[in-house]
Amino acid sequence: MVNVDESFEVRYKKAKENFEVLVDFDKLNLYRDNQEKISVFDVLADDKVFKDQKKGKLASQTELEKHFNTDKQEEILKEILLKGECQIPTAYKNKLREQVKRQIITYISENATNPQTRGKYANTMIESEIGKIRFNYEINKDYLPQANEMLKLLKKVMPIAISRSKIQMKIPGMHCGNFYGQFRQLGKTMKEKFDEEGYLCLEMEVSDSEVDRVIEEIKKRANNEAEYVVLNEN
Repeated sequence: MVNVDESFEVRYKKAKENFEVLVDFDKLNLYRDNQEKISVFDVLADDKVFKDQKKGKLASQTELEKHFNTDKQEEILKEILLKGECQIPTAYKNKLREQVKRQIITYISENATNPQTRGKYANTMIESEIGKIRFNYEINKDYLPQANEMLKLLKKVMPIAISRSKIQMKIPGMHCGNFYGQFRQLGKTMKEKFDEEGYLCLEMEVSDSEVDRVIEEIKKRANNEAEYVVLNEN
């Protein structure tokens, strides 16, 4: 479990009743993205369920069983973690948004070029142009899809592009459920089909700098049972 002093409250309303738990914000996001790999107890700062955490008022076992229709603690905690809202102080939200912004600036600065001259842009220029754009930095989402959205906005005001590669993969049917949602945000899906043997055949376009990261995700999500090949477009 995580440090209570560094935790945040997740509040879940069910049948007009409040249920609250304390969590590590970063681990909560990891858990919501990949429940099979992370235990609910690794996310929590305390395995107690509160009616009012600030007052120290606990939810009784009778209340929990009545509203969640189970006496299994892990199932109750899982529902709260997946469906509840994390109460994050504004100052901390601003700090997280700034971190996302810095990740986007770094990613674009390191990977983008001027397609007219094939030269790279200075970090200060990218940062200056991004600073002029109104953009909602989302702390609950991976920075990469947000960087791609930012790139679209930058293209309206300057010549800019990122070198890309394609990754073709063949994924056993038992693992294909892990290759939707968050995984698809790592790149652009170009082709997708199931073959006669039930394998998911997927082709994605990703930036050159993200190839290694995507390959690691493929290995992890398919338990090293997927086939893949990288096709460089340059």
